[in-house]
Amino acid sequence: MDFFRGVKAFFVVIVVAVCFVACRKTDIAPAYVVITKEDISVSYDKLDLAQFNSYSGLTAHNFTDIWLTVNGEKLGTWELPCRIPVLASGKVSVSMLPGIAMNGMSTTRPEYPFVESFKTEVSLVKGEETVISPVFSYYGSNLYFPLVENFESAGTSFESTDTSAHLYVNKVYDDDLIYKNPTDQSDKNTCSGWIELSEHSDFEIVSPVLKLPGAGKSVFLELNYKCDQDLFVSLVAIQSTSVPTHEALVGLRATGGAWKKAYVNLTLAVSRNTTATGFRVMLSGAKNGSETANYYFDNIRVMYLN
Repeated sequence: MDFFRGVKAFFVVIVVAVCFVACRKTDIAPAYVVITKEDISVSYDKLDLAQFNSYSGLTAHNFTDIWLTVNGEKLGTWELPCRIPVLASGKVSVSMLPGIAMNGMSTTRPEYPFVESFKTEVSLVKGEETVISPVFSYYGSNLYFPLVENFESAGTSFESTDTSAHLYVNKVYDDDLIYKNPTDQSDKNTCSGWIELSEHSDFEIVSPVLKLPGAGKSVFLELNYKCDQDLFVSLVAIQSTSVPTHEALVGLRATGGAWKKAYVNLTLAVSRNTTATGFRVMLSGAKNGSETANYYFDNIRVMYLN
């Protein structure tokens, strides 16, 4: 019996030793892919530029995440800035898409649908960092911009719903107040839109009538904004046989003096209004008891893939 116990103990020791050696020979240290928001740029080279009277604001973005694939394996979604561990090493194929905080909510963060995936090959070394600076290109011929308002041309696209109130979207040229693209220093901006509530307690402004596709096709409103009080975004559906229907979409919080960018998904609202002959984007706000309130806007765009 003692003999068999000794043999059993011997084999246990051998198995443990083999496992220990095998573990020591298996190097599971990852390489790291590093991406920051400042490393990301947006290209409009593939766009039909006849749609624009000025290219200002086209490269402005507020991407919050990266969706990463390495050698065909999806590695998930990573919040920017990110340091992503990758077990593969040597020369690898990398593909990525940017993610956004949709409708101003940090809990809803899909892929941004209007740019092509960025693809490249890099050499990864275990234990070392590799910085990647992706350039995301807008889709070309199937991407449309029925509304572009960057306040760089004469007049503005938006008008007040109360024509008797004499409330207008003005322009501000003060360098300390206008929007500046933090991710593209070559993107020069000369002015921004501005509504001051002093004599008026609130405002509603609407875009021109827009033709937008339904059937679930991606339709977004994008805008840069800065405001003392909350800003509300709605969609007005124009009906041929009845009064327009007003659909509230998003409430955006006051920004505390900072410029922010919002991505508002219009897809469902457009698709469910199947009888609409056109749509208007509505922006509204109020003083909410304060003596004055200021609302600033820039780079307001409605865009869709067809």
